[in-house]
Amino acid sequence: MKRGTQIERKANAAATCINSMSRRGFLQSLVAAGAVTTFGDVGDVAPAVRFGYITDCHYAAHIKPSLLRHYSDGLLKMETFAATMNGQGADFVVEGGDFKDLGRTREESLEYLRAIESRFAAFKGPRYHVLGNHDHDNLAKDEFLAEVANEGQTVAKAFYAFERNGVKFIVLDACYRSDGTPYDRGNFSWKEAFVPAEQVKFLKDELASAKGPCVPIVHQQLDAEDETCIRNAAEIRDVLEKSGKVQLVVQGHAHEGAFREINGIGYFTSPASVLGSTPANAFSLVEIYPSGGVKIIGFQMAKGAETSWIPGAWTADRGWRKGHYQVHYIYTGRSECMFHIFPDGTSMLLDCGDTMRFFRTAAEVPLPCPPSIRAGEFAARYIQRVNPKGDEVDYLHLSHYHEDHGGGERYHGGILGRSSLGAFNLCGIADAARFLKFGCVIDRAWPGFDDPLDVLKTSRDGTPRQMRALYAHLAEMQGTRFEKFGLGAKNQFHLQDAAAFPDFNISNICANGRYVRKDGSVCDLYADRVKAGATVLNENGMSCGMIVEYGLFRYYTAGDFSDGWRKSKGGGREEIENSLAEAVGRVHVAKLNHHGHHSMYPELVKSLKARVWTCCSLDRQHCTDDTMTRLADRSLYDGPRLMLPTYMPLNRPQTAAGRSYLPDVAACVMAQPCHVVLDVPPGGETYTFSCFSATQAGNPLKGEFAFIS
Repeated sequence: MKRGTQIERKANAAATCINSMSRRGFLQSLVAAGAVTTFGDVGDVAPAVRFGYITDCHYAAHIKPSLLRHYSDGLLKMETFAATMNGQGADFVVEGGDFKDLGRTREESLEYLRAIESRFAAFKGPRYHVLGNHDHDNLAKDEFLAEVANEGQTVAKAFYAFERNGVKFIVLDACYRSDGTPYDRGNFSWKEAFVPAEQVKFLKDELASAKGPCVPIVHQQLDAEDETCIRNAAEIRDVLEKSGKVQLVVQGHAHEGAFREINGIGYFTSPASVLGSTPANAFSLVEIYPSGGVKIIGFQMAKGAETSWIPGAWTADRGWRKGHYQVHYIYTGRSECMFHIFPDGTSMLLDCGDTMRFFRTAAEVPLPCPPSIRAGEFAARYIQRVNPKGDEVDYLHLSHYHEDHGGGERYHGGILGRSSLGAFNLCGIADAARFLKFGCVIDRAWPGFDDPLDVLKTSRDGTPRQMRALYAHLAEMQGTRFEKFGLGAKNQFHLQDAAAFPDFNISNICANGRYVRKDGSVCDLYADRVKAGATVLNENGMSCGMIVEYGLFRYYTAGDFSDGWRKSKGGGREEIENSLAEAVGRVHVAKLNHHGHHSMYPELVKSLKARVWTCCSLDRQHCTDDTMTRLADRSLYDGPRLMLPTYMPLNRPQTAAGRSYLPDVAACVMAQPCHVVLDVPPGGETYTFSCFSATQAGNPLKGEFAFIS
């Protein structure tokens, strides 16, 4: 097991009452996730096999509940699983390891094992076990296996294969140290797992003899090389890929649950049953089709993905649902572009630029569309698909006046139109406005474009002039209203149905070189420079920023907020991000300043302590090694973290900082550009990230990660 997080509860789930076999004598509600992940051609035919899967129960009666884990609820949760699978008519069931947790004595561990095995045996059909690391906490392999039953085995085996209706299931035991030493009575590390040579040969032989599709099942993960995964995972994946018979691997260990696709094989990490108190639970019904296609139906906290099928790829649809807060990081390859959908359906487009990056060969990244379709049009078409109001967007907010955020005068497709305040070009937001209608624009320096200095005459890329003319056009043609970004405001970006979601709030924390401290006072970072007669300031430092709160969940975004200067009398460099640190506090998700390009300095990182770091990538210099190294620095804050830019290209100049941060980067965004979608359900107790290929037809799902707030 890994310190992990739970999968989101499905807000619109269907509820079914099941008679509980609980010793506590009450009826438990089983909530079906109402969501399905499919892979391959499932068609209209009946599945060949349907089996139930549950993992990481960690049953131990004496261990007190923690924030994440409720060990003593394991028996109730297993009863619910068995009853559900009986009701679903599953062909068999599998528990994926970490069946029980550490007893205070060997005998107590055996008692826990016997107790949860008896609940597992309530399933009226074949049952199978997978060894997990905690199954060895004070028991040897043989001692554990002597207490459990695998269908068709006189004595339960640690690794084995069995067939059902033409589908072969191959169970592996990765509970070995990397030198091949088996786990034994506490001699294990959850960070070290290995499949020994004997089992590698066994796997090859079973795959070779299989006449139909194969489904490997293992406790630890095979889909990456980080500290929680099997040390020779790459070797095992190579065996699976060469066989041509594997489309799905089922695994556990990482409590938050995840999904990743690697070279056509989907790696489904089921979330842990131990997360949350009863009736919270997590398990799945897995259907394997004659073609090898897969459907995974999640129950309670086990979340799949509502899907349609695209040949040869995992696919999913992250449609907004009422009560959910979503942020879509739209990969255009040319700009920063985020589309926010608030819990009541109110929406906000935050930035949408265009820099024509494909002309810069050294920095070129894959474009998600033909060059003739500019970033604004591409983003608008994406928004029309996901926006509950179609082409109507409630708020347009430009974080600051740079072309990669709003569009300017340097890279454009010619004059698009004229307003009472001048001509504007086919570029960025103006391009998107051909397809979208904006109710309100919130701008950092409206209407004078002069806070703290006049930028209409000094802007290098002409974005303020572009936006001024466009704003007039929107007012004249769409009836759009305009407001200046209110520093310190807490309801400027408000819901239309605010009363229904009182725990949703957006606080404006910085703009125009100023930020609001937690006590309400304002720090003006550029006051001395303006007083000294400065005529030009770094536009990045003028970026607007905000904190979004939804129940327990907190989110940070602040455009390109970054700048610095040398301190007086030969001192070091002053980074404004370090100053902002006093205004923010801990968040769950943070969008990187300046696309992660030489940004995110230590004090800000230490203050935010984000579990997930995200951004829109524009070119091969994003995110830079020095930034990523700071984000990965455990001396700034402890604990796991995930780096999730829309693209993390590795074929770029390497800095002296090196690449030690790579284990924290999601593998799916290193393989290809992705649209990244954050989804936060009501209450903000959990949140999920889904990554969809931005360059493959159908935008197949490439990775999914879920967390607890």
